[in-house]
Amino acid sequence: MSDSSYALLQAQHPYIRRRGRTTKSQAHALDALIAPFRALPEDIVQADDSRAVGIEIGFGMGHAFFDWASSSQDWRLFGIELYQPGIGALVHRLHEAQLTQVKILELPAQSVFAAIADESIDEIRIFFPDPWPKKRHFKRRLIQPEFVSVLARTLKKGGILRIATDWLAYADWIRQCLAAESRLLCHMDNIRAASAPGVDGVRELTNFEKRGERLGHDIHDMVYVRDDAADGHDRDSSD
Repeated sequence: MSDSSYALLQAQHPYIRRRGRTTKSQAHALDALIAPFRALPEDIVQADDSRAVGIEIGFGMGHAFFDWASSSQDWRLFGIELYQPGIGALVHRLHEAQLTQVKILELPAQSVFAAIADESIDEIRIFFPDPWPKKRHFKRRLIQPEFVSVLARTLKKGGILRIATDWLAYADWIRQCLAAESRLLCHMDNIRAASAPGVDGVRELTNFEKRGERLGHDIHDMVYVRDDAADGHDRDSSD
């Protein structure tokens, strides 16, 4: 991302953290290796490519996203992230593993999804987004009713939305936002105690998840499915 683009981004989203201390390998990846992995929103949907499409929003240091890429090499995967050390770390691993089906978008998720066509994404993952716990910062939370509507619009029928958080108040906020979206049906809503082992096999433990466990936070894993017939049905599969 150019300095002028970054300045515009900061003006629009002044709270986004992009900078950080990079290691030598991360800096090298950002300088010399990233070009083949960069993408724009218009690259996501390709009419002549029948492979499944998945997106992870805010992949952080890239651990869970790399595991997804390693286990789903027949998918086209796109990661959305602005934090440069995380991007550098992921690019370094992708280059070493020669995982060429993965692309990275250095843009706010809202901008990316605004440009995605209807019913074009097979799976969206959002693991441990910033909870912005102070009330005056709630408007900065990624999960908002308007954004949930956009996510539902871009998912294919039967497409999957996975969200995880260790912050109880944010988990309740997320559930309220998702419950208001008639096109999304709750398929799973698990709460795992910090002392309980393992996750559901979809992802490895992320750094934020490990931090939440050290703080004694329960882990909330939610899975929703695009199901236009869900409107008017019982929307909570846990009842």
